[in-house]
Amino acid sequence: MGFQEVAQRELSWLRGSGPSADIVVSTRVRLARNLQGRRFTHHASLRELQAIKQVVLQRVMERPSFHDGWVVDMDDCTPIQRKCLLEKHLASPDLVRNHHYSLLLVAVDLNQVVMVNEEDHLRIQVFQSGYNPISTCQEALALDSEMEETLDFAFHDDFGYLTSCPTNVGTGFRLSLLIHLPGLVLSNEIERILNSLRQLQFTVRGLFGEGSAVRGALFQISNLGSLGRSEENLTTDFSRHVSKVIQYEKLAREKLLDKDPNGVRDMVHRSLGILHNAHLITAQEAFDRLSHVRMGVALGLLPPIPMVVLNNALVRMQAAHIQIAAGHLIKGRERSAARAKYLRELLV
Repeated sequence: MGFQEVAQRELSWLRGSGPSADIVVSTRVRLARNLQGRRFTHHASLRELQAIKQVVLQRVMERPSFHDGWVVDMDDCTPIQRKCLLEKHLASPDLVRNHHYSLLLVAVDLNQVVMVNEEDHLRIQVFQSGYNPISTCQEALALDSEMEETLDFAFHDDFGYLTSCPTNVGTGFRLSLLIHLPGLVLSNEIERILNSLRQLQFTVRGLFGEGSAVRGALFQISNLGSLGRSEENLTTDFSRHVSKVIQYEKLAREKLLDKDPNGVRDMVHRSLGILHNAHLITAQEAFDRLSHVRMGVALGLLPPIPMVVLNNALVRMQAAHIQIAAGHLIKGRERSAARAKYLRELLV
């Protein structure tokens, strides 16, 4: 089913490369698409979902970038495996919950992914490392055009692409960043910035999107609506406003260091020391300590740990990854011990 291959491969968009990669972990573009003449997934029968699954599977895997990729049948995955795909940001919470007759189609470098029979028939996703809204948009639209050569997408001359949720009607386009904002959090400026973004019609969510908690000062920032606006216009608007957030974060880090240099140094070195030596650590504390270390490395206060190492740690120290690595069911203190061991060995 492809799960083992996908689980073992490194995510290319966690490489820590690209513009502002010390602040922006990754850029993602998602396109919502539905097949012409087919009912939306929440109204479709099981027979219809199966037919959609087969049509999309055949057409997508014909694309050059997916030739050597993988097909992950969500019905064949265990709950832990589905959670692992969520932790990798390849599958959405909706796909994990509503996994019947659903697929995850994954390109060989894991930067192009199609979710089948999630909220819409297709959710086309493209990821890039760092802050790359324009090139990520261009790559996603090129992939979409390729797929439209063999798939007939539901489209209305007045409304654009038709989607299950009204907020996606139009382009079906969602541009988002996974962004690390510890400076704004520690300086108590984060709510002011996030409220300004909301007023500008952006959504701000936790690590796994809607309804998820904020961990390790990691946020998802996305555009809200797409009706009546082109993908290029949405990307330009996004870039203009979100670039300011990156600058605010840089300034907040500098101010923290100027105001309390010993306090900041103590915090980042103490967090690295805990990760080096802890024998029990919860996921929440691991997120917080990795957040401090990530900022300390970016400020030049710690040894130059590669950003790819820290980015991968944010994913692989989570519960499902730890359990799969252990090879058997673990929870509570045993899981905390396994997580601590993984982080000790990673950052030695």
